[in-house]
Amino acid sequence: MEYNVLSALTIKNMTEVVLDVDRLKVSEYKVARDSDGNFFEVIRPTLPGKLPAKASFLLKGTFKGDTISLYQ
Repeated sequence: MEYNVLSALTIKNMTEVVLDVDRLKVSEYKVARDSDGNFFEVIRPTLPGKLPAKASFLLKGTFKGDTISLYQ
């Protein structure tokens, strides 16, 4: 599935991405890909601090882009 990225924060080669989709509508994923074709390992889902709760994930690596594709 491809989603729009609302925000991406990178610290120490880990990036938390917040997606423009409700948290309950997204299942577990293991791999992410940016619009340039770069792959990232999905470490775990995270809990965003804003309501309504949007889906968010911690990725290994530095993510840059405005769309993301997720794979199981």
